[in-house]
Amino acid sequence: MDNRIFFNPGDSIANIHDYDEAVRKGQIFKKEKKVDDLVIAKGPDDEEYAIFYAKDALPADHKQSQPYDVQRKL
Repeated sequence: MDNRIFFNPGDSIANIHDYDEAVRKGQIFKKEKKVDDLVIAKGPDDEEYAIFYAKDALPADHKQSQPYDVQRKL
């Protein structure tokens, strides 16, 4: 998986300021929902981490896409 990925910010499952908390919430969500395509990504503002379904990635030229840096795949 490339480090840069594009998402619509409105598609995020959660936005969290602390990386470790984002990972914990992502792991809990993954276990409860039985999904295996989550990513933790640092937002374009470089202040928050967002949890997304990897399948929700958008092309870079999509009008609602914003760049995120993937920090971890769950």
